[in-house]
Amino acid sequence: MTSYHDLPLLKPPVWTWEVPAYFFVGGAAGAAAVLGIAAQIAGPRNEKLARDARWIAAIGANLSAPLLIADLGRPDRFLNMLRVFKPQSPMSVGAWTLAVFGAGSTAAVFVPNKTVRNLASLVAAASGLVMSTYTGVLLGATTIPVWKEHVDLLPVHFGASALASACALLELRGNKSDALNALALGAAIFESLPAANVEEKLLMRLAGALSGPVPLALRLFNKRKAAAASTLLGSLATRFAWVEAGRSSAKDVKSAL
Repeated sequence: MTSYHDLPLLKPPVWTWEVPAYFFVGGAAGAAAVLGIAAQIAGPRNEKLARDARWIAAIGANLSAPLLIADLGRPDRFLNMLRVFKPQSPMSVGAWTLAVFGAGSTAAVFVPNKTVRNLASLVAAASGLVMSTYTGVLLGATTIPVWKEHVDLLPVHFGASALASACALLELRGNKSDALNALALGAAIFESLPAANVEEKLLMRLAGALSGPVPLALRLFNKRKAAAASTLLGSLATRFAWVEAGRSSAKDVKSAL
């Protein structure tokens, strides 16, 4: 027999696996769009890098929508979120950002006209910057104690993780740019810092190691592809770890108080 004393004060998040997967895919795709426009501006010698980045952004965008819709249950729920734009709502901003990002990144790859493709790339990059960070804002805007406690860290943390993932995907596509390596190295250094402060569970510790210290060490020894693989695993695990940490935190009465 149980009483209300046994119930958690907060309702744990009921998200299925599709949500942390969406956080990972959407973040990496958004950062790739930003890298793509940067490579395009840098000049013709970066043409392959720009093209690969645009494709990663488009594929990620077109995977993100089904992942989000799968969690919502029905496509019309996603469409209903687009009926009204609510700038004070991270979920509304996220839905609109995904819609704009999906359109821009897809057009940047498939539209025949070069001028339109370039304009679409700019739209994808601008909305991609939001895609790579807003999910951290979304978590921090809730009443879940562990997310609220790290409200300032989460957007930057997710953004750095997304950047590292985009760099890793581009490297695994055969791009050997020193600039990519430098960005990924910087992200690994940054990811090594929060790892020391939020390692509360085994999954979080594993995600922190794979995102920060492991790829950092591998890059220092010029093992870029191994570092890229570690980064991708760590980035994906990071999203699942934060969702699981939120579930545990919501059930903890002392944290809730």
